[in-house]
Amino acid sequence: MTAAIRSIAVIGAGHGGCAASADLTQRGFEVRLYGRSPGTIEPIRQAGGITLAADEAEDFVPLALITNSAAAAMAGADLVILMGPTHAHASMAETVAPHLVPQQMLLAAPGHTLLLIPNVLRRHGKAVIPFGDTATLPYIARKSGPAAVRITQAARRLPFAAFPGHRTAELAARLAPVFPAIAPHRHLLETVFPYTNAIHHPPATLMNAGRIEATQGDYHHYYDGISPAVGRVIDSLDLERRAIGAAFCVEVLPFVEHFHRIGYTTAAARETGLAYEAFHQSAPDRWIRAPTSLNHRFLEEDVPFGLVLLANLARLAGVATPGIDHLVHLACLATGQDYRASGLTLDRVGLAGLSAAAAVQLLEQGYPDAP
Repeated sequence: MTAAIRSIAVIGAGHGGCAASADLTQRGFEVRLYGRSPGTIEPIRQAGGITLAADEAEDFVPLALITNSAAAAMAGADLVILMGPTHAHASMAETVAPHLVPQQMLLAAPGHTLLLIPNVLRRHGKAVIPFGDTATLPYIARKSGPAAVRITQAARRLPFAAFPGHRTAELAARLAPVFPAIAPHRHLLETVFPYTNAIHHPPATLMNAGRIEATQGDYHHYYDGISPAVGRVIDSLDLERRAIGAAFCVEVLPFVEHFHRIGYTTAAARETGLAYEAFHQSAPDRWIRAPTSLNHRFLEEDVPFGLVLLANLARLAGVATPGIDHLVHLACLATGQDYRASGLTLDRVGLAGLSAAAAVQLLEQGYPDAP
């Protein structure tokens, strides 16, 4: 029987990494926090831990180890969690791969980059490392200072899958004490479609571009920035997302249903089926400020690593996605970035040259030559 997870290395000291480090420590796990940037990790090291605000309480949480050394953070850890933006997944995987040992488990939270990370492990001869990812961060959280974080809410449902997919149930059972909201799915493709940031962040940002640039984001992104018109665009993109999933025989929940299940909106909003109502009745998202510029992860991450991936999967499955395609094009024009070239292509996620059926088989069964 696999030993219980007791020691956890958190790789990444951003919003999610700090939230996880403080929350998991409070819940009795030994947590070692790694940050690549000295400017990010040093204030936490000087403090000796993280000040955590959650509900109405605020507590200082000392951490077992705070370090710039991935090797030190990972030594003896039962679980290694990558908690960083999707554009950093390849470099984060390169950072941890040399230090992984077979008894450890690697989790990307969030993941939804398909075989990007497993292929890095494969190149390092670490294909036997148990790997899984979640569709979203386990928390709605924002750092409120260099060594402080506020958790608005923990996810109530955390879609999860392993690679290969036939190990999902086993790894989900092992992770359940760490993240009780873990919800097992068949394979990694099923953690791509619940990544709904891709269908609401870009339209809400682009359709408020003038407001962002005029005010440096002086409004509440979800409550003020998602008007009925913006909501209709999100609803249209959601239909395309669901059509792509259906082409891969993946059951994709409507956005508003998914948003309600993870605990971010009300039952009344769910009944309407409208994105506008989902956000206007979302207590956890109510006070989140808008980006101060278009140079923000709502475009720089959610277009190339969200919409571009959906567009590529659509081409693989023969699904038309005019809304997604036009939004990617508009984002490129507005920012001057070529997100199609820099984003998650089929080659980068390990599915180039495959049919839709062959892609699913690979994700479920793993590589034929794997040990």
